[in-house]
Amino acid sequence: MERNNPYVFFILCIYLLGEAHQNTACADSEKYNSGWQLNIDNNIFQRHIQDRDYTAGIALSVSGSRAQSGWLNIDPVRAWIFDNIDLGNEAETEIKKHSVQYGLISFTPEDITATQPVLDDRPFASLLFISNTELTVHVAEDRAYRSSLSLGLLGLKLASEIQSGIHHIVGANGTNGWDNQISAGGEPTAMLTLSAQDKQSSTENYQISTHLEANAGYSTDVNAGLNWRWGRLNTPWWSFNPSHHEYITSAATSIRGMAGSKPEFYIFAGVNIKYRFYSSLLQGQFRDSVHTLSHDEIEQTLVGGTVGVTREFGDNLRVSLFVRGTTPEIKGPNSRDLWWAGLVINRAW
Repeated sequence: MERNNPYVFFILCIYLLGEAHQNTACADSEKYNSGWQLNIDNNIFQRHIQDRDYTAGIALSVSGSRAQSGWLNIDPVRAWIFDNIDLGNEAETEIKKHSVQYGLISFTPEDITATQPVLDDRPFASLLFISNTELTVHVAEDRAYRSSLSLGLLGLKLASEIQSGIHHIVGANGTNGWDNQISAGGEPTAMLTLSAQDKQSSTENYQISTHLEANAGYSTDVNAGLNWRWGRLNTPWWSFNPSHHEYITSAATSIRGMAGSKPEFYIFAGVNIKYRFYSSLLQGQFRDSVHTLSHDEIEQTLVGGTVGVTREFGDNLRVSLFVRGTTPEIKGPNSRDLWWAGLVINRAW
């Protein structure tokens, strides 16, 4: 298979899925373009700024009814899957928001210079993905539902090329193990996500919410989380959920603050407990891979946490900085906690 063929397949699938039902674009009061968000993750908090585990991620999200139309989205398929699921009384559904996210995440073992697989550590892995999300808010019930469909490609050379380029610029050690990554050469993958978020407590200065979530696909798990923020707030509770993520922050809807309010400035935290049944980023998928881990070599129960700060600048431009950590994903001599930092820039129109 030529190295470019997976890219062609990925783009063709998105085109066909997006064209299938373009006339399903949102017809309610949702803005066509409500904003955008840029996410950048890096494990700069590792000792000696060392590349290992979840080493980097980058994603761009756009929100509004635009996320339901055009060829660069898969929302018609997401809607076809989830529209038959009862998410409460439709008469009480007062808010619907949509977003689409495009991203790349990459993973490495601790030794990135070895040319042979490091069999007692996690394998090299990468995922290029697109994800469409619908947020449905039942205001009277203080509950919000999120349904997502993600489509991606494992095993592309893109992650290797980006990492090698950055290392060349900063004069760091080269990486030699990407030829051993999971599904090297490219393999399609997908994931479905459904979550329910409930407001537990809220005042002008703080908000607390909880969520329950299930994922099925390249990451198959069930998880629950608690979210808290305190400070100067001018956006609704349902727009905030830092514990709702699988590595990089999930696609978010850009929400304008209340008219006439002061710029947001708050600290936040979130905790999440997850029971993982399967991860293609550790165990591989259908295609043969040089190095994968067995079910007995991965940890199934994971506990993670997030702390950060958000500041609004100018007209609805918000910048968030945070640190995330989670308990080890693998067993054995290279079992270790994962830590990374994130930057989120969100602009609401």
